[in-house]
Amino acid sequence: MTAFSAKVDQHGNWFDTPLPGLLSDVFGMRTSAFYKVQQSLKFDLGGRTVDTGVHEYEVLEPSTAKVLTRFTNTTDQAPAVTVNKFGKGEAIYLATEPKPSAIGPLLDSLFSPLGIERGPETPDGVYARVVDDRTLYVNTTKQQQGIPIVGTRKGLITHRVYKGEIVLGPWQVDLVQ
Repeated sequence: MTAFSAKVDQHGNWFDTPLPGLLSDVFGMRTSAFYKVQQSLKFDLGGRTVDTGVHEYEVLEPSTAKVLTRFTNTTDQAPAVTVNKFGKGEAIYLATEPKPSAIGPLLDSLFSPLGIERGPETPDGVYARVVDDRTLYVNTTKQQQGIPIVGTRKGLITHRVYKGEIVLGPWQVDLVQ
């Protein structure tokens, strides 16, 4: 979950319980304040500094949650990410909005510990999924996109032969083998 989530109920009314509303036990913490800062918020994760590009954060007050990392450039060194064991899983809370520059590095850090295999690298707006040695590429942008590949592959939808790069037009799809 990310900052500014679970603040109002299904009727649009502000929760009258600790925030995040009805989820404090799941996330093992509550939020107590919102701050806006001049500089882009930063935290360290996996040995590198993450510049979130975000200027607002929630102050998290962990109870059973463990602080994974703290903001490195705020006066209060507030928790940036917490994790709480709940049931058979873990609940993770990011104290900023889910901007890709903030949540991306956090999600990337979870691949290895969770045994998730990375998919193919693609440009922004192009998505890929590998199933049974075939890769479905979907270009969701208005521009032609090139995806670098090693060797030669064949498009099962377009019947094109791709050498070194798959080129998809705007909104184009291909299943490549």
